[in-house]
Amino acid sequence: MLKRIESSLNCRAIKTISLMLITVIFLSSCTAESDNSIKNQAPIFTSSANFSVLDDILYTGYQAKAIDDDLDSITYSISGGTDQSRFVIDSTSGKLSFISRPDFSIPQDKNRDNEYEIEISATDDNQAIARLNFKLSILGQNVFLRIPIVVHVLYQDTPTDESNISNEKILSQIAVLNKDYRKNNSDLSNTPTEFKSVIADINIEFEMASVDPNGLPTQGVTRTQDLTYGDSSKIPFSDQGGKDAWPTDQYLNIWLIDGANRHGKVRVAGRGQFPGGDPLTDGVIVAYQAFGTIAPLAFSQELHLGRTTTHEIGHWLNLRHIDGGYSCEKDDGVSDTPLTSTGFSKHPSYPMYSCGSSDMFMNFMTPSVADNELLMFTQGQKERIHAVFLPNGGRHNLYNNLRK
Repeated sequence: MLKRIESSLNCRAIKTISLMLITVIFLSSCTAESDNSIKNQAPIFTSSANFSVLDDILYTGYQAKAIDDDLDSITYSISGGTDQSRFVIDSTSGKLSFISRPDFSIPQDKNRDNEYEIEISATDDNQAIARLNFKLSILGQNVFLRIPIVVHVLYQDTPTDESNISNEKILSQIAVLNKDYRKNNSDLSNTPTEFKSVIADINIEFEMASVDPNGLPTQGVTRTQDLTYGDSSKIPFSDQGGKDAWPTDQYLNIWLIDGANRHGKVRVAGRGQFPGGDPLTDGVIVAYQAFGTIAPLAFSQELHLGRTTTHEIGHWLNLRHIDGGYSCEKDDGVSDTPLTSTGFSKHPSYPMYSCGSSDMFMNFMTPSVADNELLMFTQGQKERIHAVFLPNGGRHNLYNNLRK
């Protein structure tokens, strides 16, 4: 009889003991010691070596990514390249940013061709390093994205009611959006001097949808009698008296409703859904009395310049109110909009101060003030908006579909 018994005494030792007719061989297990012949593997980059971005923003939208077969953590750094001094990179996330905003008209890269070249390194816990020769192209102030809009008009009683607004009134709102989001509004010059340096062109434009979900030509307007009976939860559902949304990864849905109470005053002028919510309800709801610049309008409430829709689409693009709800502890997540705890009237008087700084009440994301007091977005808000279209952003699918 022969028995083999493994022992961890020594990887090389084999001891044979003979006793009568039984031979016992002790073999040690070689798994107890590490095999130094297996070397640590360097990380492998999975992110692209080329990327393009519009000018005048700090965060490029690019995120370096690498994987490590040894499951080590990875640290990112900028290790070379002719333009390395122009950038910083987050060592943990790999997010790449400019140190100062690039200007397409005045290239700052070494070759002066708006092609920035750097070397990005990914280093694991055992100091194994992978390097990526990366090129970032600056495209200039082109339109980043053009978003098709479908307007669902929910009119009261009969098609002749004033709530069944004209196409001209709808188009007047689109014109306002394209001015406000492209820094072309005629009242922009009213912005106080201290805030002019942060005014941003969002580089997004809007247009009426020209093709419906079935591939047929459309003017981008649906008209339906409102049978929701004041229940706003039913607005986006045809089987509940409202109107179903068109695919929200292809269109921005805007529902127009009667926002007036029994005294004829607009109760809630609008509401925008933040990214990441229910796609069946995704979009913006606006009172027709606060939509566009053509009557019928709530002139007495100064909701007559279309800024309600500008504001609510801001929410749809992930912007929050810049006021802190009477608290300096609540922030909108944007660095260049000052902390504010003030509750504003229709016409705040500049300057106003709270939380140790001047209040930016003329920002489009300030609630409650009159339409003619709202003037601008900031560079930080632009970066927050653009981030929502990145691979991990809440509107990346929309971006992909519109860029095809």
